[in-house]
Amino acid sequence: MSVVSKFLLLISTLQLLHSGFSSHEFLTMKKRLTTNSNLNVDAVLLPKDIQLEAICGVVLLTLSIFLSFGKQEFLPLSGKMKLLKEDNLLQEINMNKATNSKNLAGCNPYGDITHLPSFVDIHEKREEVRRWRDQETKQKD
Repeated sequence: MSVVSKFLLLISTLQLLHSGFSSHEFLTMKKRLTTNSNLNVDAVLLPKDIQLEAICGVVLLTLSIFLSFGKQEFLPLSGKMKLLKEDNLLQEINMNKATNSKNLAGCNPYGDITHLPSFVDIHEKREEVRRWRDQETKQKD
């Protein structure tokens, strides 16, 4: 947990405690007014500053939790018992070196991305097959 995360956690905890105490005080005052007077206290709502303080406390608490996450470390199941960090698990590779054999064979390494059957114009393909079939029948005659 970093220093910034701890500081935000402390501030958010204090804000949430203070807003909780303030809302408790407000509700006790509202109950006293209800029993001692005949004013319409149902229309009196929690003050905006207490609401904003609670919302800011929750936002800061969430932010401090996200800032507290560190990089994960793993112990390998086989081999040397050395801690592996996220950076050591997968190394970056060059796509042209990884697909060298596919490039030599004439395959498209990005074929899964570039060939989308749902975008094929079926009417154009049928017309192309008809032309090919007509050419084949003319060559046989």
